[in-house]
Amino acid sequence: MKLKRNLFKDIINLLSKWGFSKQGLFNNSKGEWYLFSQIVLILLHLIPPYPEIKQIPFSINAFCIIIGLAISILGLFIVIKAFIDLGENLTPLPYPMNEASLIKNNSYQNVRHPLYKGLLYISLGICIFSLSLIHLSLLLSLAYILKIKALKEEERLKIKFPEYKKYIKEVPAIIKTIKYLDWRS
Repeated sequence: MKLKRNLFKDIINLLSKWGFSKQGLFNNSKGEWYLFSQIVLILLHLIPPYPEIKQIPFSINAFCIIIGLAISILGLFIVIKAFIDLGENLTPLPYPMNEASLIKNNSYQNVRHPLYKGLLYISLGICIFSLSLIHLSLLLSLAYILKIKALKEEERLKIKFPEYKKYIKEVPAIIKTIKYLDWRS
């Protein structure tokens, strides 16, 4: 029982460190709603494909499965690497922690939001793997939410770290070749 209480306290402390609060859950003060939307969209990727395509040649189906899996695995590696590179600075909210430092090396050297890039690659891979219009809409919705979340995060990073303004101009946001996902000015 004591172990459960300690685990519960540790979770509460971690959530507080990240900036979660009861008030924020109701008024989105630190971007909690963006995080919850992101989680829901990611979980919705588990639903079956729609519409189900029954008359697809085996070679095309096999090609889509292989390409989809490869893209998703690449996305997973990008996410894991970005998590590791963030270290103690990791927070799921688009609001830097008080004791955070600005990370501009490793995964963050070539893209400002590699976690989001990895999530979008995973989503794209699932979309290709499943050949599903519903998963395509999930990919587009996830891209929309992640862009909004990234823009909110960048507003706060510019305030906390004045050098972030220069970093924004030099490094692509999420995916350099897609203008919607790279809003450098």
